[in-house]
Amino acid sequence: MYDMYLQGYGSDTIANRLNALGKPNKKGLVRWCGDTVVGIIKNEKYKGDLLLGKTFTTDPISKRRISNMGEEDMFYIEDHHEAIVSKEVWDRAVAIRLERNKQSKIGKDGTRERYTRQFALSSMCECAFCGTKLTRRSIHGGTKFKKVVWYCRTAVSKGKELCAESKFIHEPIIEGAFLEAFKLLSDNFDDVLDSVMATIEDVACDDTDVKQKKKIDRDISVTEGKRKKLTDMLLDDLISKEAYDEKYNDLVLDLHKSIDKRTILESNIGEQKNISKRMARLRKALETNDILDEFDRVVFESIVEKVIVGGFDEDGTANPYKLTFVLKGNEVGVIPDARECASKEIK
Repeated sequence: MYDMYLQGYGSDTIANRLNALGKPNKKGLVRWCGDTVVGIIKNEKYKGDLLLGKTFTTDPISKRRISNMGEEDMFYIEDHHEAIVSKEVWDRAVAIRLERNKQSKIGKDGTRERYTRQFALSSMCECAFCGTKLTRRSIHGGTKFKKVVWYCRTAVSKGKELCAESKFIHEPIIEGAFLEAFKLLSDNFDDVLDSVMATIEDVACDDTDVKQKKKIDRDISVTEGKRKKLTDMLLDDLISKEAYDEKYNDLVLDLHKSIDKRTILESNIGEQKNISKRMARLRKALETNDILDEFDRVVFESIVEKVIVGGFDEDGTANPYKLTFVLKGNEVGVIPDARECASKEIK
């Protein structure tokens, strides 16, 4: 579950996969849903830690328990038992979950652009004619002729007449066009890719997140100190229970916010280290003329900002198969007709 989640799969997709594989849950039933998967992803027990006091009893007679939102003390124990996943994997998964829960961006057409990286091209392809994102579809599903294509979202959801120039494009065509663009850029490595690589490496070397994490660590330490001091004041009758509860809840809320921020920063720092390693391998490959011969998601995501699908030829004719790869260093690679980069089967 954690491996798939880190690869970009959503909780519902993971649940469907578990059901298809016939994997039983803790009750021995093959019955998985997205909420159950999320519950496992965010459960600290899987990294070997234990949080006591998540719930508390409100009535000793009915034994009714409710979630602890700061009303009672909670105790966090690290390395309480043998872990199932490493702390690094758990932290990265939680950071992804928090990122997905953020407010989605609003697109040009007012639709929400969801955080999804299940596929390499997800949220990366933009229609040149109307500016909306492309959506992924399978055609001839359930047959040996099944193919994956990308459609303009406007044409699919609002009608072809609203984006008449766009056409669906096969996924392998886009992947093949990227390889062709990559080769063209590699031939002029010193002028183009070197600039792109330098830009990405500068980002990877940025220590802003490290500095922010150190500040968050100090904030957490200060908040913990305030919480301990507040408890001592209550025990010494220096503060009323009502005042204690109010201040304690505020401190717990601040603490949870700081811990969430730290988790995201730790994930970002880990990603920066991964980017540095990726770029070192990519630079070495380019310097030895070891050009890619098949689509590589890591290379694609490392250097491509977005793919503009479609465009206009020099004579003003609309060309739905023109692809423009916008790189993260603001350079571009243009493939006038992406169909020429695909196999005869795809054509």
